[in-house]
Amino acid sequence: MTDPLPSPARSRSVPWSLSLGQPAQGETLQRWLYRSLRQAILDGRLAEGARLPGSRALAQQYGTARGTVQLAYDQLLSEGYLLAERGSGTRVSRVLPDASLQAGPAPTRVEREAAPQSDGPWMQRVGQLAPAFPLRPPNSLPTAFHPHRCDVRGFPVDLWRRLHGRHLRSSKLAILSETEAAGLPALRAAIARHLDLARGVAVSPDQIVVLGSVQQALDISLRLLVSPGEAVWMEDPGYPGARQAMLAHGARVVDVPVDADGLRVVDAERAAPDARLAYVTPARQAPLGMALSPERRLALLRWAHERGAIVFEDDYDSEYRFSAKPVPALRSMEGGDSHVVLAGTFSKLLFPAIRIAFVALPWQLVEPFQRAASLAARNANALTQAVLADFLDEGHFDRHVRRMRRVYAARAEAFEDAARRHWEGLIEVPPITAGLDVVTRLLAHEERAAWQRLAAAGLTAFPLERYTARAVQPPSLTMGFAAFDERAIESGARAVAAAMRGPA
Repeated sequence: MTDPLPSPARSRSVPWSLSLGQPAQGETLQRWLYRSLRQAILDGRLAEGARLPGSRALAQQYGTARGTVQLAYDQLLSEGYLLAERGSGTRVSRVLPDASLQAGPAPTRVEREAAPQSDGPWMQRVGQLAPAFPLRPPNSLPTAFHPHRCDVRGFPVDLWRRLHGRHLRSSKLAILSETEAAGLPALRAAIARHLDLARGVAVSPDQIVVLGSVQQALDISLRLLVSPGEAVWMEDPGYPGARQAMLAHGARVVDVPVDADGLRVVDAERAAPDARLAYVTPARQAPLGMALSPERRLALLRWAHERGAIVFEDDYDSEYRFSAKPVPALRSMEGGDSHVVLAGTFSKLLFPAIRIAFVALPWQLVEPFQRAASLAARNANALTQAVLADFLDEGHFDRHVRRMRRVYAARAEAFEDAARRHWEGLIEVPPITAGLDVVTRLLAHEERAAWQRLAAAGLTAFPLERYTARAVQPPSLTMGFAAFDERAIESGARAVAAAMRGPA
C-alpha cells in the first residue's frame, strides 16, 4: 500500500519572492521582520500550514543576520503564530492566537471613495448581466441530471499522458516557447483535415484560428463585425452565453423564434433585415435539439450574401448523433465559405478543462481575426495544442468519439426507459437522437417550482426560461444524460420522482 499523499496545506511552501515591504523609519530589522511576517499571516498571504524558509535562507534573501531572523521567528513561535515541527521545519499555525484578526482590515471610507470607479460602457453592461457561467465552478463530477456535460471518466487519460510525455522530451522542448497567434500549425492542419472528413468542410489550415473557447470566438467576431447599436440575430430560446456576449458588446439583440425547422429566417428578416451577424446552432439547436432545415439553411445563406452579413455557426456537439450521420455543416454549403464563421470546441467532445476551440474563417476575416486574437488572447496553450494535434492525426480522436457515441446512445436509451417507468404524469421525455442532454416537458409543475424541488433534493436541471428571452414555450427542463452511467440514471430518476411527488 502506498503512503498517503500529504495534505495540500502541508505541501505548501512560502515563495522566496514574498514581499514584506520596507522598515518604518527608526524600526529595527528584527521588529520589521516580526511585524511583516505577522501581518502576512493575518492577511492570509501566508496560509495555515504554509512552510517558511529556514532562517539562513530568509536572512540571505533580505540581507540580514541569521540571528535577526531567528529572533523574529522565536517571537512568532512564542505568540502562537508559528509552529516548529521536527522534520517539517517552521510552519504557520493552523489556529492563530486571535481568529478574528485573520481577515485583513476593512477599507476606510476615505479609501473606498478614493478608489477608481469603473463606469465605462462595457463595465456597465456587464454589471447588469447575471454571469452566463459559474464564476467558481465546483471541481467535482456533475450531479444528476446536469446538462451540457460529457463524461470525463471515459477519456483515455493514460494515452493523453503518454502523448504529453512525447512532447516533453529534451529534443522537443521548442514546444515550450511561443507559438503563432493563430495556433500551432500542426493542430490547424489536423483540424482542417478533420473538418474535411467529418463535416464536409473544405478549408485551408491558414483559415483556422485556435482559441480557448467558442465564447471567445464569438466575442472577437462581434468586436470585428458589429458596432454597438447594430442588430444581430439570436435564436430564442438559445445559448445564454451567446446572448450575453452580444448584450455586453452593446449590440441590438434581435430574438428570433425557432420551430421544428429551426431558426425562423423569415421572422428574422422582417424584424432586422440589416443585421450584421446571425448566431445559429444549425446541427443541433441549443437547447431544443432540432436541426435547421435545408430550406432555412438556403434562406439564411441567401440573406447573408445579399446583405454582406456573417453567420456565426456554433457547431458545439454535432459529433454525437446516434441515429444517423451528422448533419452537414452550414459552412459546407455553397456560399458558406465566404459568409460563415464555423466555430467548434473540443471541450464537449473530450473534456471541459482542455479549453481548446477553433474557428474556420472566410478568407476576408483571416488576417483581422488573427490580429484580434493576438491582441486579446495571444494563443492557447501550445503544449496542449501539440498533444491534441497528435491525438487527431493518429486516429485517437475518432476512436474516442465513436466509442463515446455508443456509450451516450446507450445512456440516452436508459434515460428514456427510466423516465417511462418513474416519471409518468410528471415529466415527458421526447426521443433522443443526439447530443449530451434533452429538453423534457413538465406535466405537473411549473418550471420554477420543479427546479426548486430538484435543487432541494440535490439534483440538477436547468429551466427552459434560462435560455428564453421572449418566446413562449411549454414548461420544460433541460436535463443531461451523457455524464451518468446506467446505475446513476436509474437512481437519479427515482430521486427525481420522489422530489416531484413529495410535499411542496
